[in-house]
Amino acid sequence: MSNSENGEICYFCKRGKFTKRTEEIAFHQWTDKGYVFCRVNVVLGVCDRCGSWDWNDETEAKIQEAIRREYARLP
Repeated sequence: MSNSENGEICYFCKRGKFTKRTEEIAFHQWTDKGYVFCRVNVVLGVCDRCGSWDWNDETEAKIQEAIRREYARLP
C-alpha cells in the first residue's frame, strides 16, 4: 500500500503528508516502435510540502494501459 493511501509522511522530504488528488500527467515512453506520447488523468498522492508524487497499483495500471493504447496506434 502506498503512502498516499495511508496518509503517511512523505518519504522524500520527511515533513509533508500525501493528499490524494486527480491530476493529468503527460509523459513519453520508449518502445521498440519508437516513443509513445501519453496524457492520462490519474489519482496521485501529492506531498503538501515538496510536491513529490506517490501512486498505487490502480494508477500504475492506468499508465500502462495508456502506453499500450498509444503503442497500438504506431505504424
